[in-house]
Amino acid sequence: MSTVAPNSDTARSSDWAFKQLFKLESKCRSPTPALQVEAIGEFPKLLDQFPFPTLVSSAFLKLGDLFRSSPNSLRYHIAQVFGASQQHLAQITQTEELLKRILVVLYSNDPIARVLALRLIGNASLIFAKFPEAQHSILLRYQSSHPLEIVAAVQTTESMLSYSPEFLEVVWETVLSKADDPDVPDSVRVQLIRSLQHAAPNLMLSTLLYSHCQHWACDTDSTNIIRCAAMDTWKAIIQRHNELQSVDAKHISGYVLHDLASLRRSALALLGKWKPKGQTVDASCLNEIQQRLTDCLHLPADSNMTIVGFGELRLAATVLARIEVACGNVNASQSWLAAYKYAARALEVFSDTTFATSSALSLNMSGQSSANDRPGIDPVYRLLISSVMLVINISTILDSSEY
Repeated sequence: MSTVAPNSDTARSSDWAFKQLFKLESKCRSPTPALQVEAIGEFPKLLDQFPFPTLVSSAFLKLGDLFRSSPNSLRYHIAQVFGASQQHLAQITQTEELLKRILVVLYSNDPIARVLALRLIGNASLIFAKFPEAQHSILLRYQSSHPLEIVAAVQTTESMLSYSPEFLEVVWETVLSKADDPDVPDSVRVQLIRSLQHAAPNLMLSTLLYSHCQHWACDTDSTNIIRCAAMDTWKAIIQRHNELQSVDAKHISGYVLHDLASLRRSALALLGKWKPKGQTVDASCLNEIQQRLTDCLHLPADSNMTIVGFGELRLAATVLARIEVACGNVNASQSWLAAYKYAARALEVFSDTTFATSSALSLNMSGQSSANDRPGIDPVYRLLISSVMLVINISTILDSSEY
């Protein structure tokens, strides 16, 4: 049964909207599973057409009742509705009543039902994130022995932190314990480590997290995917009170020549937060980091320039320029030479690509061109502009005392 109003007059009538809601509720109670799924799928359409607070609240409370009493097959579709109708969640006026209905399922003996309840709470984090009952319930799920429930708890935690960063204080010890546990799958540990980026605004937690990131990134037993996540989180918490130390920068610089591109980028992005000027740094340490970055900037003459490769170059050249300022090697700047070299190479590639494209277009008998006729120009043009901006950026760093 369609929820679309037959004409514009009836579409304005809240009575008609509530009649449709009652019809959907009746279909949801049907003994035929196909009709139930169809009715649940109609809820987002009805809410989009009639976003009245009273209707929205009534609809979600009915979905909450249905979620509490339905089998898991229907609970899955109800959780999907909460995700598809997030823009209407803020209009719910009886949020606490709705949460009580969901928590009944979360405290059930069925682990799959608990997983689906966690998914629903995650989809509705906008309204549930600040409720202590929801936070405590999620914290308890970390004690489960069911792997799917642990994964769902981690994902829900990440969603909740987006709307309530204070929640991190509640789950802090639990998240760190799971992130440190080698028996936890790497995919789950990565999500946990990345969720800790929400500690950045918290002075105490971000300071404590520094040593954990240092351990995850530098531990020889860590896998590359854990190192990437650790360095990304480490970068997020670097602040004036929590600056990257030179001894850590030296270790991280060892990854800038790694074969894995994601690990190189994470290392370079973290080094981009390092400010060597003003720190007491051993000369041999600076020289070693400088040499690794110089090697990273080396590009064989026959290499293809790409946006991804240029992103690594930009980060490496920027960090190298800061080291050169700290060492007083501005007059013999390798970062400037590398930036100039890449800008010249980008100009050469751009000229060749433009000439080749113009020649091809001149042979087109129709005399018309479209975006599909010049697929190579736009990326190369962006590369040229980026290389010029890099030259300007390096010049600014070398000419300033900021770093």
